[in-house]
Amino acid sequence: MMRLRRPTWKDPRLIVGVVLVLLSILLGALLISRLSATTPVLVARTAIPPGEVLSAENLSTVEVRLGEQAGAYVSSLDDIPEGAVSTGAVQAGEILPSALVGQPAEITLRPVVVPVDATVAESVAPGATVELWHTAPGAEDAPGEATLLVEQAVVRSVDEGSALGMQSKAVEVLVPREDLAAVLEVLARDERLDVIGIPGAYEVTA
Repeated sequence: MMRLRRPTWKDPRLIVGVVLVLLSILLGALLISRLSATTPVLVARTAIPPGEVLSAENLSTVEVRLGEQAGAYVSSLDDIPEGAVSTGAVQAGEILPSALVGQPAEITLRPVVVPVDATVAESVAPGATVELWHTAPGAEDAPGEATLLVEQAVVRSVDEGSALGMQSKAVEVLVPREDLAAVLEVLARDERLDVIGIPGAYEVTA
């Protein structure tokens, strides 16, 4: 009859088992440590449209958990070159991606002021992506036909007009350079140009 021997510390199988347990504990601790570690990053204080200079006035530092994605975002104002601008729209509270830090020469959008009615949709706000629709006058009493003039523009600012609401608002939008001539022609003819918000659409780069 075979007798079972009690394992001793010299038993290789026991040593291997202990090593595996210790390794699993160590790897688990390292994983938890990495997942719980925070990284300083820059967050937009307010909406930052393309072309706006990046500085302490529109950015603040917060600690967040990013893990392996930490390198994709700007961690400090010292990492931003002097005079650098945002090459895309960054909404208030969003983390500043490193890919959106550039120089003014990289911006291909141009600012245009568009008069609008006294009321505009809530989606027409600084940093938001909008469409520009042109309505040409119709023949005699026929209604005009609306056409999409600019598919993607970015709101830079909204002028609220007078405090009593007696004046029309004006929206400053950034339009692609190739669409600038068409927009200016419509404004010169004093024809209707509507700024239409695109809910949920923010990522527009220069």
